[in-house]
Amino acid sequence: MAFLKNVWYCAGFSHELDDAKLLGRKLVGEHVLIYRTESGEAVAMSNVCPHRFAPLSEGHRYGDNVSCPYHGLEFNAEGQCVRNPNGDKGTLTDLKAPRVARLKSYPLEELWGILFIWMGKPEKADTSLIPDFSMTEERPGHRTVFGFHKLDAHYELAVDNLMDRTHVQFLHPRLNLGTDFRDDFERRYSTEQIGDEIWDYHCELNAPRMPLTAILWPEAPELMEYYFDVRWNAPGHMLLDAGSVAANTDRKIGSHTPGANMVTPIDEHSCYYFWNNCRDSNLDSAEADKGLQHGITDTFANEDGRMVAMCQEMMDGETDLLSMKPLLLPSDEAAVRARRVIARKLREEAEEEAREAADNGALEAAE
Repeated sequence: MAFLKNVWYCAGFSHELDDAKLLGRKLVGEHVLIYRTESGEAVAMSNVCPHRFAPLSEGHRYGDNVSCPYHGLEFNAEGQCVRNPNGDKGTLTDLKAPRVARLKSYPLEELWGILFIWMGKPEKADTSLIPDFSMTEERPGHRTVFGFHKLDAHYELAVDNLMDRTHVQFLHPRLNLGTDFRDDFERRYSTEQIGDEIWDYHCELNAPRMPLTAILWPEAPELMEYYFDVRWNAPGHMLLDAGSVAANTDRKIGSHTPGANMVTPIDEHSCYYFWNNCRDSNLDSAEADKGLQHGITDTFANEDGRMVAMCQEMMDGETDLLSMKPLLLPSDEAAVRARRVIARKLREEAEEEAREAADNGALEAAE
């Protein structure tokens, strides 16, 4: 199954490059090396040495250069081989670096503590296409925690899960509101598509206070509104504009917890789920940090991630959910819309590649 290439994907987080780390990660079927130069710029290139295909992320740093852990070939931050330490006839004298030893490099942008990578043609990389996650950035009055997981399922199944709120009462006991509701309790949800951007709105009005709310907002009243508004941008970027607020207050009083949910394919049957969660309440609480970090990690690893992986297994290797003609419920609207946008973009990308190949063929024939 093909993946979109001329789009931005999440490759990880800025703090993962601390301490001069060489970060090796498989993204959209390609092995990528990411690190920070001495000037502080984050760069990305192929993680595969062209000599014997060793992972450069297991090598060593020399200034801005990276050396292969197998035979010592050195590559600069642009991916060009700049040193061959394997001398003639077994000597330690450097030989001329082979010109053909140049690694593929990738446009990489660092915004809001997130690393965004462009896996397609570098000349097509457009930073204006990076979705806005500024509300999740740590800043005065806000505290952000981060995490990521590897999931054994096609990335669109993970996107389906993250755009769906209706599974919460069945799959997540810690987030279940129970069944003892007031007469005026109400659930509302709707979907809106603006161009290729999809919003899924969900709120629970006049709801009882959840245990997690007490950690984030100890002074929370008994009567709450919970809102979960998800913005999706292709292929797997979701902004969760969420919060726990006092009922009937126009969402002004309470704990606001926006988060980034970003899914990046590894290959056809696995993906990364990168997330952050930003809060504007109880900022100095280590218990809140720990509760969020543990809660999200444990929930996804043992509930969402486990369930989605089992669904993938039951699909017997199939990766295109809609081709299996699944039963669709009204709550599936946002996820189905997202799948249709991706399918259309894949067709458009394939058609563009075919046109470019035909034009190049005609030009070569004319020469």
